[in-house]
Parts: sequence; C-alpha cells; structure tokens
Amino acid sequence: MISVLLIALVALAAGVGLTAAGVSPWYWSILWAMLVFLSGQLTLAWALRRKMGGLNDRIQGVMRAAQARMQAKVQRWRNGRMTDARAAEAELAKDRDAMIDEVRALLAPLERWRRWIPLLGRQLATMELQFAWQKQDWARVDALLPRALLMEPLLVCMKLARMWQHNEPTEAIAKVFRKATRRARYGTTALIYATWSWMLVKRGDIDGAFKALVEAEEKNEHPTLKANRDHLANNRVQHFSNAGFGEEWYALGLETPKVRARRVRDDGRFFH
Repeated sequence: MISVLLIALVALAAGVGLTAAGVSPWYWSILWAMLVFLSGQLTLAWALRRKMGGLNDRIQGVMRAAQARMQAKVQRWRNGRMTDARAAEAELAKDRDAMIDEVRALLAPLERWRRWIPLLGRQLATMELQFAWQKQDWARVDALLPRALLMEPLLVCMKLARMWQHNEPTEAIAKVFRKATRRARYGTTALIYATWSWMLVKRGDIDGAFKALVEAEEKNEHPTLKANRDHLANNRVQHFSNAGFGEEWYALGLETPKVRARRVRDDGRFFH
C-alpha cells in the first residue's frame, strides 16, 4: 500500500510541476499525472508478477521433490508390508512439516514488503493457510481465512468445510457457495458443488442437493457429480459419495477414506 501512495505522490508532483513550469495547461497536466500513476502501477504489477512467478516455481519444485520422496517412501513400505501405521503416519507428518518449513524459509524475505506491495499480505496469507490446513492448526486457519484470497476451488472448499465444522447455518454456507460459483469458468466448480451437495445431504435437504447437482452438471463434466445426481434421483441416498474426487475431497477433512483390510498370505518370512 505504501508503494501506491508513493506512486500517487509522484504523479501528483509531476502534474503540479508541469502546470507550475508552464509546460502544459492544468487539464493536460491532470492527464499526464494519471498516465504517470498508471505507468507506475503497471510497472509495480509487472515486477511483482515476475518476482512471485520465479518464487512460485521454486516453491513448486520444493513441494514436488518432497512429495516424490514421500510417495517413494510409501511405496517402499507397501512392498515391505509396513504394519505400524502410526509410525508411518508420524514419519510422513515429519516429512510434511520439513517441506512446509523449507517453503516458509523461501517466503520469509517477502514479509518485509507486506506494507509496500498491494495484496502481497493476502497472497502470503493464502499460502500460509494451506500449510496450516495440512498441519490441522485450526486456530491459525481461522485467523488466516478472512485475509486469504479464495480464488482456487480447493480454498473455497476449505472455507466451506471450516464453516461446516463450526456448525454454521445453511444460509451462511450457501452465501459463500453462491459467491464462489456465480461467475466461475466452466469446469472449475466441480469440487465446490460436490462439497455443497454433500452438506445438504447430511442436513437432510435431499431435494436441495439434487437441484445443486443438476446445476453442477451445467457447469462441469465430472462422473462423480453425475453418479451422485442419479443416486439421489433414484432414492439411493446411501450410495451418495464424493470418493471419486480422491485426495482433493479427503484433504478437506469432512470424511476419511474407507480402507479395506487386506489379507496377507504368510509365506514363512519374518520382517522386523
């Protein structure tokens, strides 16, 4: 915000200076001042976009590398018949926290520019929100949500999920849902509709959930939405499931995946 004020002061000084020096009449000076302000804003936006773009590439690289290591570790455990689930979860949580700390270290230098660059604080809050959600630091999540930019479907669903966890009225949740879906591009709201329809089903509003899914199909093409619509249309509410969205759905914490126990054949080998 400070940068905007500085640019405005420079533009004002340029306009006043041109008029005082007799270079241009006052009406042309106003135009030149506006052009100076616009040029300054565009330059600032370009510099920020370039800086954030390069930083985002580094962050994505760190996250991809960490996720690849975690997936490789899970695969090794599966091949070795890992039986201590709690130990595995604790180790993965430790790896996740290490990844988050590494990303935070990359973001730390930007903190000093919060007051200078418009929306930077909200962009950093948005990133921090996702880290807090992964760590299930709900107090931090609640503090960050009002400042975060909820531009992505998953972030909108986090907002909906947190409202659900606070047992907020359906009308309040519907307001957030409608705002997120009103002008969204085609194919971007499938998870939002899935989350909203799940909430309506849980609260017994089957007709409302069906209407939401019919509307969802006009804006998205997703087999899970279609299957759930058919289940509700044929009075098979017990078959309603968002499992088809996979990790995106379970990351919201509204449901946990159902794991079927596998029978392991004893071939005489022992693992320690």
